[in-house]
Amino acid sequence: MKKSKKIVLLIITAVLFLLTVFGLYSFYPVLTMKPAETGRISGTPVFSLKNGVNSSFLFKADNGYILFDAGSNARKFEASLNELGINTDDIKWIFLSHSDYDHVSALTLFPKAVIYMNKDELPLINGTIKRNVLGANTLPSGIDISRITLLHDKQVLYPGGIKTECTAAPGHTPGSMIYLINGRYLFSGDAFKMNSGNFSVHPFSMDSDLSKRTILSISELAHNADIILTSHFGIRIK
Repeated sequence: MKKSKKIVLLIITAVLFLLTVFGLYSFYPVLTMKPAETGRISGTPVFSLKNGVNSSFLFKADNGYILFDAGSNARKFEASLNELGINTDDIKWIFLSHSDYDHVSALTLFPKAVIYMNKDELPLINGTIKRNVLGANTLPSGIDISRITLLHDKQVLYPGGIKTECTAAPGHTPGSMIYLINGRYLFSGDAFKMNSGNFSVHPFSMDSDLSKRTILSISELAHNADIILTSHFGIRIK
């Protein structure tokens, strides 16, 4: 009986140890994230909205705003918009860098906005590809895939008259995409981790090797941008 208790205790200890290691492995990268604070970026038409450990960004056009990613918490996201004095109806276009929950959760705030996403991200939403052991990504309730306008690599759009160059940046997810605005402002999503202007593989990337190749392929574009705006690692201004 005592031997059985010892075995059970060892098993419980081992399980707790593994859970602790997994928790630290999962949580530590979050501690390194330093998203941009909510507010207007001085001297630019760009606003940052901090939402948990990530930031979304707004770009002011003549007849509305372009939103890059939609945060992890709709209630807090709306509060940040109110803080900036921006009405949800004024957001006319939304460009998603990818479909992870912390980039799509506030989409329900913008029923009239046009939503854009890389077509290569679809398999991650329809279940063809799993994001992790928990399964595929999901969109917020009420946001159907049919509402999303799908993009392809090197596509150029002009929402609100603003030149928006769309570049595929796979690795973090299959359909990760970055957006260069007016040749100056690069909204990079989670395409890379940025530290002191250096780029490396973003934590939680699905394919690290592909991420490395992506970083190489977009490095010239990134280094030439006047401002880089990342979701989790702040802003770089030349």
